[in-house]
Amino acid sequence: MTEASVPPVEPRERGLTVLTPRALERLAMALSRDAANVPLRSVRVALSDADGALRAGVTVPVALSGTPAGTFAERGAAVRDAVISGMRDLADRHVAAVDVRFAGVDRSSPRRVK
Repeated sequence: MTEASVPPVEPRERGLTVLTPRALERLAMALSRDAANVPLRSVRVALSDADGALRAGVTVPVALSGTPAGTFAERGAAVRDAVISGMRDLADRHVAAVDVRFAGVDRSSPRRVK
């Protein structure tokens, strides 16, 4: 058999990668935590459908220590940008809107790891 007579091999799928709704929610929580600089336990995220894209409702406390100063609008924009870009880059999901709500105050200082 010559090389010219060998039929081309079709690429095969060797499995699937599935992101559950809970995994997407946890990812959005982690992205929000990093942007808001608050503990994960104080972040709440609710994901919903927005005409085929995602809509995220994020609730975080206002961090008083360990964050650069900024207005509420600037801090909200940072959380919004982190969720939109992180979900796009890490999970290949389009987030159409992020509603950020500040509820409570986080006074804890960041822990130092040695």
